[in-house]
Amino acid sequence: MFRSATKSKSFQIAATSLMLSLLLATPGAFAHDFWVNAARSENGVLKAEIGYGHDFPKPETIVEDRVHLFDSLYLATPEEKVKLVQSGENYAYEGKKELAKGSYMVLGYYHPTFWSNGADGWAQKDRQQRPDATYCEEVSMFAKTILNIDGSDDDSFITKPTGQRLEIVPLMNPAKVKAGEKFTVQVLVDGKPLKTAKLEATFGGFSDKDFKAFSGRADLQGIIDIIPLKAGYWFAKVSHAFEHEDKTRADEVVLVSTLTFHIGE
Repeated sequence: MFRSATKSKSFQIAATSLMLSLLLATPGAFAHDFWVNAARSENGVLKAEIGYGHDFPKPETIVEDRVHLFDSLYLATPEEKVKLVQSGENYAYEGKKELAKGSYMVLGYYHPTFWSNGADGWAQKDRQQRPDATYCEEVSMFAKTILNIDGSDDDSFITKPTGQRLEIVPLMNPAKVKAGEKFTVQVLVDGKPLKTAKLEATFGGFSDKDFKAFSGRADLQGIIDIIPLKAGYWFAKVSHAFEHEDKTRADEVVLVSTLTFHIGE
């Protein structure tokens, strides 16, 4: 009886450990994707959108209890970062000035937020608020898109970091890349190369939601060649997780960054 009970207890511990390891191995596995769409409207003014959901590139109305998680979108130019104005749907933003020919970036930011998982699923709470949680994480997300106006393919600005904590930095302007060619990027965390970072990418209209059109690992300098085999609007994503300094609140800090870009024929 004693040996049987010991085996049963050992099995329960092993099963619990396996469940936790699976959760920790897949941080943010149940989270929405976060990206930015941007285009110049007919009157020359920038129109931009927060994409938050599972159906890239289509934006969705952000549910009320998550609107506060997002900062305003910003237009990044070689001279400055300009805060865009929210207009219309709660995911929609616009600029005030007409965009001249050039290469720009639009930046998005999802504030650090605690998420916990347990018997009732995921909740916007830390471990102190939810002591029975099986896993807790503090998530920050960053999004960036590249906007080339009137045929611009300038590299000088597009290839510079913007200061996002986790960032996918193009080492060339995607306007110069055709389908099937290499689009080289570098993944930085806190301004330093993220060694062997796993990067996945897909394009709007890709038929399988469970798989990506491209997947690979960066080298020791955080550099990876994305190979977009099809022309269109692409979405690249990378994540980085590490132990949280305050275990009473969360197990891990999870950083997620995305880059959207267009690839020509």
